[in-house]
Amino acid sequence: MRWRVSLRAAGLVVVLAAAVQLHAGVMYTVTDLGTLGGTYSYARGINDRGQVVGWSETGGDYAQHAFRTGPNQPINPATDDLGSLVGSRSRAFAVNNLGQVVGWSGEANEFRAFRTGPNQPINPATDDLGTLGGSMTFAYGINDVGQVVGESWLSGNKSARAFRTGPNQPINPSTDNLGTLGGSSSTASAINDAGQVVGASPGRGFRTGPNSAINPLTDDLGTLGGLGSTANAITASGHVAGASSLAPEQPGFPGAAHVYRTGRNLRINPASDDLGAIGEGSPMVWGMNDGGDIVGSYFAGPDYDHESAFVVLESTIYELNDLIDPASGWTLDGAYDINNLGQIVGSGHFGGQPRAFRLDPIPEPGSLSVVAIWLLVCARSRSVTRAVGRLR
Repeated sequence: MRWRVSLRAAGLVVVLAAAVQLHAGVMYTVTDLGTLGGTYSYARGINDRGQVVGWSETGGDYAQHAFRTGPNQPINPATDDLGSLVGSRSRAFAVNNLGQVVGWSGEANEFRAFRTGPNQPINPATDDLGTLGGSMTFAYGINDVGQVVGESWLSGNKSARAFRTGPNQPINPSTDNLGTLGGSSSTASAINDAGQVVGASPGRGFRTGPNSAINPLTDDLGTLGGLGSTANAITASGHVAGASSLAPEQPGFPGAAHVYRTGRNLRINPASDDLGAIGEGSPMVWGMNDGGDIVGSYFAGPDYDHESAFVVLESTIYELNDLIDPASGWTLDGAYDINNLGQIVGSGHFGGQPRAFRLDPIPEPGSLSVVAIWLLVCARSRSVTRAVGRLR
């Protein structure tokens, strides 16, 4: 009897979830994050608290400043402007769960990476990460222990190398240069809490060992059959996502590019890791959460001169514009990060202006699990039939 009641309750949860998924194809609500006072904004990262980072025109002086929002809040110009290190321009690319933000700031040929304190603005006296010897550094990722990754020019500014800092430390040229897969340059895109770094060294994606430099013998991720790959996101357990070319259909022609997601700490396996493509242009992967959901952008038809956003849920690729209310007034151009609650941030057009957005899953994260837990508790009581009846 208890078994039958439990099945009935579990079945209701499945029906409720299916009803949400089938409702007009709408799976997300869109929040306009606003601006710092100007006309445009761009979002690039989100943490598990719902804090979003990116950059926005500030208004008046044509400055572009990095921003960090409050949890699940739009941009507040009074509190969220992070300022800059150098000149009037800064951009934020990632935020950890402590509220530390990384990005770069600069003008002309002087660009420097920064890492803020937890929920603090940029402090030029403490937040400049330095360089590997050249004049420019760019930061793209940070983990929860404060290690930062990106790329920095070497002395002479003739080539750039991926770097990984120590926890809450500036760049140390003697220890933080990650090297290459054999070429002359490399860049790092993301880092997990174990200190594994992913990025690219011309033409090929890599994943390092924990707190290790690039090892050409073990860290080349390979491809889906073609010549090239990128690696832009990594989970806590070492799964990597990016894009890779396939074997060309005709000699002399480049192969098509598909999205991939590797197994845990494994190279790309063309038989199992190919998630397909969307549109005719090459997909660009930008972010992935620990559940393996992936976001990115691709060039959309009919003219293929503009980008559109996509999401990979489990192993299926969706056009994100098909998953929001068509009456919202939004066109989603690119999705750049997704957190462990399934919230997505990116940039699109709203009212003819480039604006940062946050997508929240429908139902909101956790609401179905609350229903499921409640029903399972009811399933253990004699009143479950009456409880289920009241839900009809």
